[in-house]
Amino acid sequence: MALANPYVMTIEESPALGAHTSERRPDSGSVGHLALLVVYYLKDDDDMDLLALHCERIRRHTHVPYTIYATANRCSPEAKALVVAQPNVVMVDVPDTSYRSSAEHGYYLDALLAAALDGDATHICTLDVDSFPIVDTWVDIVAKQVDRTSQMAGIFRAENGDTALAHPSCIFAARSYFERFSPSFAPFPALSESMRAFLRDSGQSADTGIDLVGKLWAARMTWGRMIRTNRNDPHYLMAGVYADAIFHLGGVGRGKIFRRDLQTSRVHRLSKPLEFLPKWLGVTDKRLQRIRAGAEARMASNNRAIYSLLREWLVTDPESMFAYLLGQTDGSHDPWVQRLESLPPDPESGPRRGMQ
Repeated sequence: MALANPYVMTIEESPALGAHTSERRPDSGSVGHLALLVVYYLKDDDDMDLLALHCERIRRHTHVPYTIYATANRCSPEAKALVVAQPNVVMVDVPDTSYRSSAEHGYYLDALLAAALDGDATHICTLDVDSFPIVDTWVDIVAKQVDRTSQMAGIFRAENGDTALAHPSCIFAARSYFERFSPSFAPFPALSESMRAFLRDSGQSADTGIDLVGKLWAARMTWGRMIRTNRNDPHYLMAGVYADAIFHLGGVGRGKIFRRDLQTSRVHRLSKPLEFLPKWLGVTDKRLQRIRAGAEARMASNNRAIYSLLREWLVTDPESMFAYLLGQTDGSHDPWVQRLESLPPDPESGPRRGMQ
């Protein structure tokens, strides 16, 4: 008897989305020409080594005809030159935007998608600047995650509290999906009644790519969910491997607080009831911010320390990192693992999963 694909979670396995159904695609089909959409942005040129690794891994592991549709509007000339020097790159001239964060990312992805659809791509795949394939068979592996009906799959970060978001660190779909649904990557698409109902039903926070799943929800269709397959987890969200094929560092250039940090923070849980008190009692938003400021500073500092070490390990010895994440070594004699274990646990959320 054939085993179920371990890398795809169907809607039936996600209680937030009720009665929708999913069919796993048993065959990858023909990826005749792959369009990779990448918005290149670096905080500064200290990340040039990370950019070089991203580019090298795409070259090394992609063995189907492909084109990288790229923007680099906020990259330095040196970073942009590195991207332009890669094979099969089309730099798309997109006007600058005042949007930032997820809205900026979605704006540029929409422009790259339009350029890709003007070409001969049979399949379209998004990557982040800190995500890339780590095996030669990644196109076949990811293509096999595509839902038969909707023709779309994407990274699903349940570990971040997501319930219905295909994360743009890797969204993979047949051309027919985009032609049929005309989705936007904008994190806040026009809030139709259908989108409002989708957000209520799923409990998902709006983010880049929310419309890609929202359109499927409205059509009562689903998508292939590529889940985290780490055997070892130095952090619950950063340094993730998905479907044993795609690596995503996460939090690039930012010592940020993630959604799950806030959900598991003791200070935030204990102060949550204060959000519902009448303002005349004096519990204003500013006062809540002061109550939570210390905890948030500690969480951000903890994430920065972990990110810094993970990033250093990644660019110095990526093969040993991937071997550890995939459980090919237990890391007992690896100095990188020892350094990670020496970091203090997050006082708000406790030990890091997989490093206890």
